[in-house]
This record gives sequence, C-alpha cells and structure tokens, in this order.
Amino acid sequence: MDKILKGILINLLSASLAFALAPLEIKISSLRYQRYEGQVLAWKIYSQEFQQKNNEIFEAKGVYLENLTKGLRIWAKEAVYYKSEDKFVLKGEVRLLTEREGEIFTEELIFYRKKDLLTAPGKVILKKEGVLVSGEGLTYSLSEGNLQLQKRSKAQFKL
Repeated sequence: MDKILKGILINLLSASLAFALAPLEIKISSLRYQRYEGQVLAWKIYSQEFQQKNNEIFEAKGVYLENLTKGLRIWAKEAVYYKSEDKFVLKGEVRLLTEREGEIFTEELIFYRKKDLLTAPGKVILKKEGVLVSGEGLTYSLSEGNLQLQKRSKAQFKL
C-alpha cells in the first residue's frame, strides 16, 4: 500500500510541476494599453483580440498603435510584437499617419522601436497635400526624419 501511495504522490507532484512550467499564454478581447515613459504618456495600443503566446511573442488583431512622442498613428488588421527584438510587424491594410510625411498605405510595415525605424518591404502609397507617390520598399528613420522609397517610385500632383 505504501508503494501505491508513494507512486500516486510522485505522479501528482510530476503533473503539478509540468503544469507550473508550462508556457504562459494569455488571451484578451478588446485590449486597451497605455505606456508611460517617465511621466509622459508615450504609447496607446488598442486591439480587438490580443494573445500572448509566451514571454517573447505577442499577437493582436484589429490593431491601433499611437506613439504620441513621435506623432505616429498606425492601423492594421494584425500585428506581432517580438519582445527580444523590440519589433512590431504589422500586416493587412496597414495605414500609417505621420505628422511630417502624411499618410502611408502598405500591406506590411515593420517598426523597430529601439532604432526609431519603419520599413515596408512591398508596395507603398504615400499621400500628402495634393501629392500621391507610389513605389516599392520604404525606409523611414523617425529620428532623422528621412523617408525613402526604394524603387519604382512615381508621383502624381494635384494643382
């Protein structure tokens, strides 16, 4: 009898330990998150659905990001945040509204937060005050205020 009781306790302990070491997964509907840097509100993040896969990957659907200190607002169908790289990958009808450059539309936008850098590997459309510019591949250094379309750029002007 002691051997059976001892076996049951070992199995319970093993199962409890395995459960405690299982990766963290969190799911939230209608997430609203604000991040302060010091005393200043820097980020507002809203999503219809949010899921934390583990301590490294965070996924969201129906996303709105706003960086108040940099004057950015971004909308996308979905986003993935990679914590170790401090990188957001936004996909699906991405719309970026900037104070300096106007509106940018693309299907994929990558935001490297520590580098203050936005990139878009595919087709990009830029709209600003009567000017429409399209091209492929975008690099936008937020700290330098330098926006470049990589190739096949063409512009239309409204007078």
